[in-house]
Amino acid sequence: MIPCVRIKEGVSFAVVSPGGIVVMGAFLYAAQKLGHDITITSACDGLHSGPEDPHHRGDALDCRTHDLPDKQKALAAMKEYAGEDHFFFWIEDEGGPNEHIHGQVKKGTVYPPLG
Repeated sequence: MIPCVRIKEGVSFAVVSPGGIVVMGAFLYAAQKLGHDITITSACDGLHSGPEDPHHRGDALDCRTHDLPDKQKALAAMKEYAGEDHFFFWIEDEGGPNEHIHGQVKKGTVYPPLG
């Protein structure tokens, strides 16, 4: 089996920005590094922190952590793939019932960079 990115039923990709595509690439890279599928659990859908939330612009995605063999290794692989100049990845609600990895275009930056 080749590790891949899976999508939870009901996740909407009504808008995907160039930055969102990089986040997806980081998820795939992490899946391949772990040898384990990664499941996207939220894109443009769901409740987020308001109309300016990066999910609504297609700049952010979430993925499941509870089934990962090593969530810290997955997180490190995502950061390695995307770099930290324009992207930010972290574990939200760590240890809680809604724990997941959130990846997004870093606040205050534009991707792709202008100029």
